[in-house]
Amino acid sequence: MRMTWLFVAVIVIAGGCAHKAEEEENEVKLRPDEVPPAVLSALEREAGGAAITTVDKEQAKDGRTVYETDVMMNGKNWEIKVDENGKLVSKKIDEENEEKEEHEKK
Repeated sequence: MRMTWLFVAVIVIAGGCAHKAEEEENEVKLRPDEVPPAVLSALEREAGGAAITTVDKEQAKDGRTVYETDVMMNGKNWEIKVDENGKLVSKKIDEENEEKEEHEKK
């Protein structure tokens, strides 16, 4: 019985790692000066003066190219995504990073 649970745990962990690798496989890390001007302008506008250090260029599920950055604003980590024309796709608090940071503090 113990071996079965161990096997299940290994499969679940391996599956999670594979999924994460899949997500990162279609993204390219860029410096802000490497992104198109319309994209950088939109990211800076949405970041409200917060520092942008890296931008991820990735393929969205619908096939379009999006650019994503994470910035700290008001003590929260925000994930900002814009399309290649600088149109805002999403802007939300990135709770995944917050949960990871809290876990690391413990």
